[in-house]
Amino acid sequence: MTTLLLADDHVLLQDGLKDRLSRQPQFSIVGTASDGECAIEKTLALRPDILLTDISMPKKTGLEVLNTLREATPEVKVVILSMHSNKEYIMAAMRGGAKGYVLKDVSSQELVQALDIIAGGGSYFSAGVSETLLEGMNELENKEHEDSQPTPREKDVLILIANGACNKTIARELDISVRTVETHRLRVKKKLGVTSTAGLVKYAIEHNWINQQENQ
Repeated sequence: MTTLLLADDHVLLQDGLKDRLSRQPQFSIVGTASDGECAIEKTLALRPDILLTDISMPKKTGLEVLNTLREATPEVKVVILSMHSNKEYIMAAMRGGAKGYVLKDVSSQELVQALDIIAGGGSYFSAGVSETLLEGMNELENKEHEDSQPTPREKDVLILIANGACNKTIARELDISVRTVETHRLRVKKKLGVTSTAGLVKYAIEHNWINQQENQ
């Protein structure tokens, strides 16, 4: 038996969910909540297997509920049931540790299936949510990749390092201070995950940057 707590500020929808899910022999509805603070209080008191919560609620949003319960009741699986399909909400739910994100326009049969999967230890995201989630994850990966690459100025410093220039020479060539050169050197090492000048030179060789400064 999977215990459920339902949180939604629309009483009509909450009643409909309660009626539909209580007819499933594998579910037991242990409580309902009509605002975020109540959802948190009842989750802490009742410790349901799954909290099915809306996002837009009074006092605290579903995302705030999720973030609060992540530390307080990590054993409770939080599932977002929402009309919102925008990327910001979906990514925030993922970062908060939601086990599922189901849109309110799905059939009751799909909702039951989603809860069964989550109760069994899996995750479930509506078709439209999955597409948005994949798009958001791809954008995040691209940003992380960009953040791990040397900036144009860091590349200039790295090329000069690889060609054997000392900090003073680099400072003079680029018209910057020696301290700034040292800062660029440390940042590039951190980005590339290397700890020595040899590692920087190796990276420059692999990217055909040796003698590039002279050819420009």
